[in-house]
Amino acid sequence: MPLHQLPRGLRRLIYTVVTILALIAAMPLVDVAMLRRYLAAEASQSLGRHVQIGSLRVAMLPSPNVTLEDVAMSEQGGHSLFAQFSSARFSLSWSSLLRGRAELVDARVEGLRLAVFPLADGRLNCDDLLAPRPKESRIDWHPTRIDLVGAALDWRDGNGQTTRFSKLDLHALDPEGETGAVTVLGNVAATEWGGGLRIDSGLRLDRHKLTARLKGFKLSINVETQEWHDGRFTLTGDLSAAGLPWRGVLANAVAQTSMQHGEQRWQAGFKTPELRLGEAGMSTGQLEAEFGIKSSSRELAGQLKVEKLAAEAAGTLVADTARVRLQLLDDHQNAQLNFESPLRIEGWRKLVLEGFNLTGAYRNKALPRGAIKLELGGRASLDLGRERFDWDSRGQLDSAPVTAQFSLEDFVSPKYAFGFDLARLDLTPYLPVADSEPLLDVNQPLDWRWLERLNARGDIRLGELDIGRFRLFNLQAHFEAAKKKLLLEPLEADIYGGQLKGKLLLDVAKSPRLQLTQTLVGMEIAALLSDTVGLGRLEGRGNLNLDVTTPAQSLDGMRRGLSGRVDLTLTRGAIAGLDVGDVLRGLRSNLAKLTGDIVPVDTTHRTRFSDLSARFVLKDGVAESRDLQVRAPYFKLGGAGYFDLGRGEVDYLMNAEVAGGTGVPELDALRGVTIPIQLSGPLASPTYRIDTSALREKLVSPAAPPAVAPKSTSGKPR
Repeated sequence: MPLHQLPRGLRRLIYTVVTILALIAAMPLVDVAMLRRYLAAEASQSLGRHVQIGSLRVAMLPSPNVTLEDVAMSEQGGHSLFAQFSSARFSLSWSSLLRGRAELVDARVEGLRLAVFPLADGRLNCDDLLAPRPKESRIDWHPTRIDLVGAALDWRDGNGQTTRFSKLDLHALDPEGETGAVTVLGNVAATEWGGGLRIDSGLRLDRHKLTARLKGFKLSINVETQEWHDGRFTLTGDLSAAGLPWRGVLANAVAQTSMQHGEQRWQAGFKTPELRLGEAGMSTGQLEAEFGIKSSSRELAGQLKVEKLAAEAAGTLVADTARVRLQLLDDHQNAQLNFESPLRIEGWRKLVLEGFNLTGAYRNKALPRGAIKLELGGRASLDLGRERFDWDSRGQLDSAPVTAQFSLEDFVSPKYAFGFDLARLDLTPYLPVADSEPLLDVNQPLDWRWLERLNARGDIRLGELDIGRFRLFNLQAHFEAAKKKLLLEPLEADIYGGQLKGKLLLDVAKSPRLQLTQTLVGMEIAALLSDTVGLGRLEGRGNLNLDVTTPAQSLDGMRRGLSGRVDLTLTRGAIAGLDVGDVLRGLRSNLAKLTGDIVPVDTTHRTRFSDLSARFVLKDGVAESRDLQVRAPYFKLGGAGYFDLGRGEVDYLMNAEVAGGTGVPELDALRGVTIPIQLSGPLASPTYRIDTSALREKLVSPAAPPAVAPKSTSGKPR
């Protein structure tokens, strides 16, 4: 049967088969080297870059395809390498070949390497490749599949910082169709971090408009550094992107990140209806963010709300008003802070609150009756790249003027610096009421773990401090903490009419131990003892030098372990509870009554003196004195004994001796006689006993020599 009599469909099939066989048969006749040179020259002229093709292979079965190997492309102008790949295979459609055109239906590129960076005029070094060109080519592009295998991309920003994407595998199906999809797997490495990445999304490309729609976009990155571990970041939304100029919009954007930093778990996230990126930078609609830092002992949580973030300069976002809420929680304290401030975010690495207003409250278990309120204004910045936080503020703390500066460097091994100047702090309204449970358990072990890693230095100034009845003024201290030690030196203050100066050292490197070295000059001893330890047995103005150390495992252990020395000198004072002069004047008439009797202390009585001096040597909580010297108008006192601070007991023997020529007959009759007075019992309510045996002997035998003062029965306990 003649060919023209065959059905049209059959004739078309025969023509196709014959054409294909002819093309296959003609393959050996194709000059591949000439074709390779021709393609390289055409590409170089069309793209304005030097293109070099190492080898070219053409195959017709199982489908027509062209494979290019060892291809390199220069930057515009041909001065340096822009991109290269080891091989690229392009498959063609038989139907297009039969129509005399080449239609690429899929592509597979292996070993692609390219570098992208901004030029001086703001364009990218690849923008010229995307510029529209006259449609003179006989090659059409209708891909059904695109594969990039083992690709690498270097992105170098305007600051010279390079982010490298490596081992990239991209698989796109039907990228120009309604049901297109793309998956990307690979690694990413920046200057200070790196990890694996994955992108999953729908895909709809428009090559002519240079646009892409990625519905259901999801970016996932796992981050690991030397200091940050188990880092995870996700970004989701519907992405619309376009080129020349480059811009993009991520609708319904949601981001979440978390990572481990030492013993701390950091978490953050934000959501916004629109995240825009364009030539002017990044901007957002209303943005809400949450963040938190959590460890075994404390937790910091925060929320951020802004109406709009707009680009101010490349990589910088600003907001007229940002509202930040912070909450600090741990077992013993909590704080709530509310910020309102203009906000600036620089390169997503630095956050600045310029001109903030802050209100908040601080609570502590040691202050159970209320919260300390504060109102501050100032400036704060957080630089994640430098791992630094800075704070400068002034305002009101508990209704008193305050100025505070604070800085932190290195989030893993933090170093703190601060300055704090407060006019007045009155903690009395926050202390427990008198009939409530004790504020502190004196036997509870003290927890010094916070000092083990603390590295801080700063200066403290406090105009007035009130804690119950205890008050001090003009406190100044320099604070140093490092290597498990805390030092306050100098430590100065005006206290009870005098001045305090010295140092305090706490060392927890091995067994916790506290050392206190102080000099108090011109103080009122009665007010000091009454307000600090609740005793008012001693009055007068004078000086106190102390150099003591004690174990610091518990408050009771500190009291029972005190060791060192205390030197005390007073002038124009009195010893409350006993009037030695009155006792001496009444001895002759009340000899029988007083001899050996125990007499309770009467706080309305006073033994007034012109000066008093004593040295106390402390060991294991016991203060022993052997050189008490008291001078009164008509007599003098000497004494020796101990005060047991741990048990709260006293056993002290004072010897009273009358000076001659007083002009008082009752006292002149006692000249040369030493009268022992024994003070003993609880520190809060001691008793005294007067031994008049020596006086009795003198009255019975006037010619007898004066009696020798009996030895004290006192001795150190334990």
